[in-house]
Amino acid sequence: MWQTNLIKLYCAVCDNSSTIEAEMQRQSNNFRPEFTDEECIAVYLWGISQRRFEQKTIYEYTKNHLLEWFPKLPSYQAFSDRLNRLAPAFQALAEIWLHAIGVDWNEQREYIVDSCPIILAKGPRSGYGKVARELCEKSYNSSRKEWYYGMKLHAVVARRPGCLPLPLSLMASGAAQHDLPAAKQILEDHIVLKHGRLYADKAYIDAAWEVALKNDHAIELITPRKKHKEDPLVSGDTFSTFVSSVRQPIECFFNWLNRLTAIQVASTVRSLSGLLLHLFGRIAAALVSLIFNP
Repeated sequence: MWQTNLIKLYCAVCDNSSTIEAEMQRQSNNFRPEFTDEECIAVYLWGISQRRFEQKTIYEYTKNHLLEWFPKLPSYQAFSDRLNRLAPAFQALAEIWLHAIGVDWNEQREYIVDSCPIILAKGPRSGYGKVARELCEKSYNSSRKEWYYGMKLHAVVARRPGCLPLPLSLMASGAAQHDLPAAKQILEDHIVLKHGRLYADKAYIDAAWEVALKNDHAIELITPRKKHKEDPLVSGDTFSTFVSSVRQPIECFFNWLNRLTAIQVASTVRSLSGLLLHLFGRIAAALVSLIFNP
């Protein structure tokens, strides 16, 4: 059974060989090494699916159990260097597989937007983070009630009652970026939602954006009631509870993504290329899993 799944994964990667080659754009004569880019990508994605979340662990697992399948496996240093250089290819694959997820736009009427942290360092260590400063920064996570150094992953998902929601768009930003501008950018540049309702938390409350969504996209923005300390308890609090219950599936999506790939834990990342590999490699692993097991 696992052999069939490994073959399916390798074929899914090879189906996009032209995209991988375009992203790599090698200029040397060694443009097709014995251990191919497709094999390297398949090994990494398979390792993640087997809950091996570190490059060293993935390499040792492949060497000890899959060498018959990948006889040209290079040294660990060569494998690690290749993976880091393949980060753009993982990004391209993630985009392809995200668009390959089937969404019935005729039935979809409810969407959810939110974000989750990608943590390189937290607590007292968050103030000393230096890795990938082009993307990472220190910020406070209110839900976890802790400071962390890292970035955010923003998601818009299509709600499916009784099922895991389907991701429609994923975008990374600095940890300190407010969720609202990121959501606006997603809806302006990355995805066009059909008419329906967009559920969000209080961070997304913006009267002008609410009007624009309604006028331009026929989307009704639904957020909890923003209470003030002096406000008495009123029946409107029941509505806030309802919105929170409708938004719960996106928390399930983030939990599923983290459980499957450990994407939120990036404490072993030591470079910008390593961070991009961590982010896009794990998103690609989750998306291809969702395609094979909807």
